[in-house]
Amino acid sequence: MSQDMHPAAAETIRAELAAIGTGRSRLQQRQRRVRVTSSLIAVAAVAITTSAAAIVAAGLPGSTTTSAFGKTTTTTYTGPALIDIGRAPEGADAVIVDITCMNDVGMVTAPTDEGEAGFHCRDNRGRTARFLNGQLPAVGTTTISIGASPGTQWKATVQYASASTSDWAVNANGQTYGVENASGHPDLVPARADNGRKGWALFSQWYEAEKPETVNVYESDGTTVIGQAEVGVVLPEVPLDRRYIDDLDSLETATPTSRPAP
Repeated sequence: MSQDMHPAAAETIRAELAAIGTGRSRLQQRQRRVRVTSSLIAVAAVAITTSAAAIVAAGLPGSTTTSAFGKTTTTTYTGPALIDIGRAPEGADAVIVDITCMNDVGMVTAPTDEGEAGFHCRDNRGRTARFLNGQLPAVGTTTISIGASPGTQWKATVQYASASTSDWAVNANGQTYGVENASGHPDLVPARADNGRKGWALFSQWYEAEKPETVNVYESDGTTVIGQAEVGVVLPEVPLDRRYIDDLDSLETATPTSRPAP
């Protein structure tokens, strides 16, 4: 057992937790396309994930479809633990991890392809977090490491999966449109106009506005305007509950031991 979380993962989550309610929060910067409210920020403070793939826009160009197969492993632990999920079946390139808080103490983390993903059990007893792009076991092992605070009781259901990401679409003007994925972002991203119509907006305007401004929402051609939307909403300052930082500081991880897969 290692008593320390990976420094890079710990710093990433700590920085995000400390930034909740301020303009520095990367999670909230990605949520500028919606009307930001204090209730949304409260939810973000409860469950922080560094994995963008945990949010899937099904059916849109560039979206990722994850299909589970093989046996399901379900286990319950208190504190950090290694879960043996067996040898990866042929074609598996991801792991789906469902974590349910069994009490309201501390925090649980799971390894994903984009870093550690964390879920606070404080005030979330009985709730489940799903991570669609869980990291495969390290070469030579059949286990994944779930980090947790010493007194955190949790249940995990784990299953191998295959993930397939579609290509972005391209309009007549040569602009790509679809959703962000591991390849980056397209020129046009999904947007909802203030009139309720769904369309597309320029990524550079939709996500990178530093102050409130009105931008056009287009059809997929990137030319036909179907409405406007206000972006760059100034986020309200929300005091961060110190308990969340304490949860993070209490995290421990289990270190896999390399051995031949059975």
